[in-house]
Amino acid sequence: MTHLFSYQAADRSGKIQTGTRSGESKADIIRELKAEGLFIIKIHEKKDHTRIIGKKVKKTELMAFTRQLAGLLGSGLQIDQAISLVATILGKTRLAKIAFDLKKMVQEGASFSQALERYEAVFGRFYVTLVKAGEKIGLLPEVLKRLSTSLEEEHELKSELTNSLIYPVLVTLVSAIATFVMIRVVVPSFAQLFARSGQELPRITRLVLVLSDILPYLSLFIIMVVVGFIFWYCSGLQSTKAKMVWDRFQLAIPVVGSIRLRLSIARFARMLSLLLQSGVQLVEGMAILQGVLDNLVLSELLHEAELEVRKGGSLARCFGRQAQWPALVKQMVMIGEEAGNLDEMLAHLAHFYEQETRSELKNLMALLGPVLILILTGLVFLIIVAILFPIINVPLLD
Repeated sequence: MTHLFSYQAADRSGKIQTGTRSGESKADIIRELKAEGLFIIKIHEKKDHTRIIGKKVKKTELMAFTRQLAGLLGSGLQIDQAISLVATILGKTRLAKIAFDLKKMVQEGASFSQALERYEAVFGRFYVTLVKAGEKIGLLPEVLKRLSTSLEEEHELKSELTNSLIYPVLVTLVSAIATFVMIRVVVPSFAQLFARSGQELPRITRLVLVLSDILPYLSLFIIMVVVGFIFWYCSGLQSTKAKMVWDRFQLAIPVVGSIRLRLSIARFARMLSLLLQSGVQLVEGMAILQGVLDNLVLSELLHEAELEVRKGGSLARCFGRQAQWPALVKQMVMIGEEAGNLDEMLAHLAHFYEQETRSELKNLMALLGPVLILILTGLVFLIIVAILFPIINVPLLD
C-alpha cells in the first residue's frame, strides 16, 4: 500500500527543501532522498484523509473533474492552479474536498500522480496509472482528455442499460403484486364456498388453493434468499472461489451471459487501448486490468496471457488457446499485433461490442415487454378459470 510522507531536508549547500513523497514505507523515502544528495531533517507520514472523506465519489463528479482539468491544463495553466479552479467549480462536493488536498500536496512538491496515489481508493489504479503515464511522456492534458472520454462513454452505456431495464422491472413488479393479491385475497374468498358445496374440485382449482395457502411462506423464503444474497454479494464476504463460480454462472445464462461477456470485453478492450495509447507497456497494462475487470473469469484469462507475454509469447496466440474469447477478439488482437497498432484495434473492438450490445438490448427489451404482459395475462386467466370451473360445474378432464 502506498503512503504519503511530508519531509524537510537540506541539500549540500544548506538550502532547506520541503515537500511530499509517496512510497511503501518511510525507509523507502529516506533512501530515495539520500540518493538525491539530501540530508533528512524531519519526515512524517501525512494523515489519511480518505477515511474522513470516504472512499467513493459520484461518477458524474469524477467525469466533470477529469474533463475540466484536461481543458484547463490544455490552455496552459499550471497543475496546482487547474486543480484549484476545478475544485472551486465542483463546489461543496466530496471530490472538491479531495481536489483541494491534491492541490496542497502538489504545491508541497509531489507530482499529480503521487498525490493521486494517496486517493487510489477513490480514483482507482487505472486512473492513477494513466496520469502517471501522461506525466512521463509529457502529454498529461491529452491523456486526461482521453480518460474523460472513456469515462463518459462507459457512464453513457451503463445509463442506457439501466434505463432499458426500468420498463421490464416495473411490469414484473406489477405482475407479481397483481398475482399475489388475486391468490391471497380473491381465491380465499371462494375457498369457503367450494368447501360448503362438497363437490370434487378440478385439479387446477386444488392447485390454486394450495398455492394460496403456502404463498405467504414461499414469499417470505424468497425475500430472505434475495436479501441474503444481496448482503453476501455487497459485503465482500464471498471468497475468491465463490466469486469465480458466480461469474461463471452469469456467463452461462442464456442471452444475459452473452450480453455480460460483450460488456466485459468492451470494457477490457477500451481500457487496454487507452493504456497503450498513453505509453503504458502491454504487460503492465494487462497486470493493471486484472484488478479492474469486474469478472474473475476474464481476469484469470488475462493473468494467463500476461504470464505468456512476459515469457516473450504472443497475446494473440495465448487468446487463441483460450476458448472463452470470441473469434472476433482473437482475430482483431492478432491483426493488431502483426500490424503494430494493437491500441487502435482494441479501440475498434470496444466500439463494435458496445454498439452490438446496445442493438441487442434494444431488440430484447422490445420483445420482453409484450412477453411479460402475455405471462401476466396468462396467470390471471388461469386463476379465473380455476375459480369459475367449480362455480359453473364444468368437469375438467385430468
